[in-house]
Amino acid sequence: MAILSRMHFKEVLRANPVQAESHDEFSQWLCHVHNVVNRSLGKLVFPCERVDARWGKLECEQRACDLQGTTDSADQIC
Repeated sequence: MAILSRMHFKEVLRANPVQAESHDEFSQWLCHVHNVVNRSLGKLVFPCERVDARWGKLECEQRACDLQGTTDSADQIC
């Protein structure tokens, strides 16, 4: 069984810097990097144009999915 080393993954990241200006861009980058790793392991690659069909598209109204959260106490989970 082939194992991807931490050093090899660092090389993959160096050659493919993170692209995360948008959800779509990050999803495509993540799929691409996943495929780089799969190729190095001799595994099948995933067709990145099908990412949204496979895992669904993030749908949030306005900025409802921001990680910053809110200061409204009604939104806090107890």
